[in-house]
Amino acid sequence: MKSIQINRYGGSDVIEVENSASAPNPSSGKILVNVKAAGVNPADWKIREGYFQQMAPLQFPSTLGDFSGVIKQLGEGVSSSGLKQGDEVYGQASAVFSGGSGAFAELALVEKDRIAHKPKTLNHIEAAGLPTVGVSAWQGLIENIGLSKDKKILIHGGAGGIGSIAIQLAKHLGAYIATTASTIDKQLVSYNPDYFVTYIETKYLGY
Repeated sequence: MKSIQINRYGGSDVIEVENSASAPNPSSGKILVNVKAAGVNPADWKIREGYFQQMAPLQFPSTLGDFSGVIKQLGEGVSSSGLKQGDEVYGQASAVFSGGSGAFAELALVEKDRIAHKPKTLNHIEAAGLPTVGVSAWQGLIENIGLSKDKKILIHGGAGGIGSIAIQLAKHLGAYIATTASTIDKQLVSYNPDYFVTYIETKYLGY
C-alpha cells in the first residue's frame, strides 16, 4: 500500500512516498476505505509545518487529508451505523483531528463518526473537497450561531472553501447574506446562481 507521509515538521521537502507490505486492519469503531480521491486543505500544510504542534502534536510518521472512496471493511461495532462494505463514502481521516490514518494513501482507516454516504450528485473528486469545509461551515452557522430564516449574516471570504459552502448553506436556511471577496472573485460571488448576495469588495492579499 502506498501512502504519502511526513516524518518531521517542515516544508514540502518533508513529504515522502512510503510503501507498506500490508493493509491496515480496522479496529473497533473504525472503517477501512479504498481511497478514490483525497482532499487537501490549508490546514494540512499548516499542520505539516508545525503551526498546531502545541495544540495537537503529530505522531510521526503521519498522513493527512480528507477522502472519498468505497468501504472495504468494517471494524467491530460499526454495522449498526447504516454503512456496509461497498458503500461510496466520504469524510475526514486525518490522524491529527479525526483519529484516522490519513487519506493521502491507497487505503485509509476512518472513525465511524467521521464518515458518511457520499452524495449521489458528486463524483469522488468533488466529494473529497467537501468534508472539512462543509463541517466548518455547518459548525459555524448551525451549531454556534444558530442561523435561521430571515436572519442577516456577513460571511467573510465568500469565494473561499468555507465561505462558498457557508453562503450556500445560509441561502438554504433563508438568511439574508452579505459577503466580502477580492476583485478577482467578484464575478463568482456576484453572478453565480448559488450566490445572489450583497458583495463587498476587499483588497486581494494573495492567499
